[in-house]
Amino acid sequence: MPFPSLPRLLSVPASVLATVLMLAVAGCSHVAPLGPDPAAAMPQPHQLRSPLVLEDMRMQPSTVGGCPAGSVALSGYGGPCYRTTGTRATITSAGVSPVTSFQPPTPPGQQQAEPTQYGFWITVPAADAPAVTAVIPAAPGQGSSGAQGPVASAVPASQPVPAISVAGQTSLLVGFTIRFTGREVEVFLASSNQARQLQHILAASG
Repeated sequence: MPFPSLPRLLSVPASVLATVLMLAVAGCSHVAPLGPDPAAAMPQPHQLRSPLVLEDMRMQPSTVGGCPAGSVALSGYGGPCYRTTGTRATITSAGVSPVTSFQPPTPPGQQQAEPTQYGFWITVPAADAPAVTAVIPAAPGQGSSGAQGPVASAVPASQPVPAISVAGQTSLLVGFTIRFTGREVEVFLASSNQARQLQHILAASG
């Protein structure tokens, strides 16, 4: 009994197959960048004249005799006392940008504009990035774009508030932006004077 003949396979020269395979492997193992790496343009960190400390602080109610043991009153922040949670990052080398201003958008239904915030970028070495993001968590799913942080006055007492300390001067952050997996952090403060004083101390070192 005759059997139906199988279809004839297409004959492809071995040299063509080898070329296709090489192109496929090259395409999977290497993707040409679309442009220059943004992280390469970051300012190089330099030794700071005074260490910079980023830390989480928690608000504590004041007592008749002042602040409870282990907490302090921060200059310019009224009645509340603040106590460190122990989560901190000490930075000794960083790049520091000039001070810029930021106008938060007015919330829907609110007539009065939000106060202007003042801040500057801090570029830290890659080795310090994990400690920085432990204090100021990166926004989930944001990658290198970052997200605007909370306003300190609106944070519940149970939630830690990030603060920055330079040369013995501690200031609460009213907002922040973080990008490049913690390599760059922009810290926002409540007044131009605060921001410029801290930036000057950090940037004064050569």
